[in-house]
Amino acid sequence: MLITTEGFILKNKKYGETDSILTIFTRKAGKINAIAKGARRPKSNLLAGIQPFCYSEFVLYKGRNLYTVSQCDAKEIFYPLREDLKKLSYAAYLVELVEAVITEGQTNNRLFNLFGKTLYLLKKDDVEINTIVRAFEIKLMNYSGYKPQLSGCVHCNRKEASSWKFSSTEGGIICPLCLSIDPYAMKIGSTTIKLATYLLTRDMVEIQRLKISSYLNDELKKILKQYILTHVSKYDFKSLEVAEKLE
Repeated sequence: MLITTEGFILKNKKYGETDSILTIFTRKAGKINAIAKGARRPKSNLLAGIQPFCYSEFVLYKGRNLYTVSQCDAKEIFYPLREDLKKLSYAAYLVELVEAVITEGQTNNRLFNLFGKTLYLLKKDDVEINTIVRAFEIKLMNYSGYKPQLSGCVHCNRKEASSWKFSSTEGGIICPLCLSIDPYAMKIGSTTIKLATYLLTRDMVEIQRLKISSYLNDELKKILKQYILTHVSKYDFKSLEVAEKLE
């Protein structure tokens, strides 16, 4: 069976002397593994479109265990990401996040579109990297079924409180009267809640130049990191560690 679909290359591993094993996030088939035969030959017509991050149009043959790449037409190479180590590291982190939340064969068009839009913005010179990475993290959790409750206490639905904490296990903010449900909840300021709500509800293009203060970025980053670790079965994002060392 042949499938024609758009897709992003998440991984490209050498297989034998001339072949590659690819992990592709496709629009129609979700995350798949595919073999690109002869792709490592210098004159291969597949070579340009199977590099990491590439957005390409694929013709795929579905075999028993693997797809086979029959054709590949590169649509966007994202060269600027490879020329900037910091951006490269953050792009690799986005790949790690996507791989962690989608299972093989599972489609997620909202996440597919978000991933492509974020990579496109990340390659631009005038983008606020912290802003789009935080926005990607919180939107990814939403599109994965873990939308955080930010409009009121996740336990009693109280809308007003003197202070708030964020519970990763409960999936939202909790008021002082409900702190007993999660003694490990993390402190979150009202401005950080407003920021998180804004990033969750606005389009990536709209927020790309929003500059976040170091304090707000650090608080939201810490909270989202814990939230992701709580709900995603991955505990070591090596690309993020590299990116943060380059700050």
